[in-house]
Amino acid sequence: NIQIGLNDRIAFVKNLFDGSQEDFNRVLSQLNTYTTEKEARKFIKKMVKPDYDWADKEEIEERFMTIIERKFL
Repeated sequence: NIQIGLNDRIAFVKNLFDGSQEDFNRVLSQLNTYTTEKEARKFIKKMVKPDYDWADKEEIEERFMTIIERKFL
């Protein structure tokens, strides 16, 4: 499972999920079902990013993706 610390969790919810803890939890739950990094990346690119405005948030998005990638190492 994907492990995210409290500080990162707060930052991701605030910056990437428009303050919605529920949306963040739903996305994380879905990501935990994938068995490959490729599937997870595709889901984020096609389903998550279009729903939220991640423009100008490259740094926090990179941090989020780094944590997601760790699941598949």
